[in-house]
Amino acid sequence: MLVAGSTLNSVERFIPKFIDSYSMKGGETDELYFLFPVIEAQTETQSFELLLRYQEAISLDRLNSTFDELSFGNIATCGSSFVSTSSLWVTQQTIYTSPVISEILECEYIDGFNYATMKLVLEQFINALNKNNSPVDILFSQEESSSIKFQWTNIFPSVESREEFVESWQALEISKEIQELLLEQSICQSSQIYRRYQVL
Repeated sequence: MLVAGSTLNSVERFIPKFIDSYSMKGGETDELYFLFPVIEAQTETQSFELLLRYQEAISLDRLNSTFDELSFGNIATCGSSFVSTSSLWVTQQTIYTSPVISEILECEYIDGFNYATMKLVLEQFINALNKNNSPVDILFSQEESSSIKFQWTNIFPSVESREEFVESWQALEISKEIQELLLEQSICQSSQIYRRYQVL
């Protein structure tokens, strides 16, 4: 959330300084994204989320120290975090454009279910998506500190392509079957939609 007196311009001026400082510390393979909420097709710019993809645990310390050095706290305040140590690309259409639309669902397994049982449903889901050549990337992430929480992320090239995907997917008979299997194993909160920009 932006602090009083800060604007999107404050964030835009911060980013080049951050890139220079972070790059000098290493982390060449790290990826950092800014996610701005999309509400009724409009992008909200007063709050945002950060997504860091990394391979080495030291990257989190590198990120925090760079933010501290550049006084990021004078621009925005940060809340809770979700740390995942295991992620699986359910599909990978390689949507490389930036920005993209990122739809995120926070979910929990129902008692008696876990990743092993969910993986069977994911395989059916992948087959159905591949048969229909669906334009979506899907990332499944298990939360590090919990055995029951996971995050489901759908990535689309645009808001319009998301709407087209939802409409075409719901028209398929197998979509109802897969939705029932997912609801049998997990409970998800309402999805949050973001416009995602890649910084690193």
